Amino acid sequence: MRATRPGMPLVEREIEVLRLIAEGGSYAEVAAELQLAHASVKNYAHSAIKKLGARSQAHAVHLAHLAGILRRERHGDHAGFTAHVRRGEDPWACTQGCPEGERAYRAERRQQRREAA
Repeated sequence: MRATRPGMPLVEREIEVLRLIAEGGSYAEVAAELQLAHASVKNYAHSAIKKLGARSQAHAVHLAHLAGILRRERHGDHAGFTAHVRRGEDPWACTQGCPEGERAYRAERRQQRREAA
């Protein structure tokens, strides 16, 4: 195994493992998704952590986002996600634009509070 150090570029598999971890996957879930051994996923994750100079998985994901290696494309990466959950909706099935949906939700909540007062 080659030595890793901060600043080295991540290989595609390390990026894929970090992406799945960022989406909440455990090593076992990532291994099943990528059809890899649990130990392989663990090795890819630890290698990515070292290359990014991170202190933990969460820190590695954060640094990867800051570096542009990972992009926040999922709907749940902002406040609109919570609004959907509170309304009892599936946040992953949003058909509205998230900013518009969040503004509409807040306006609806303000109106409800006014009517209740």
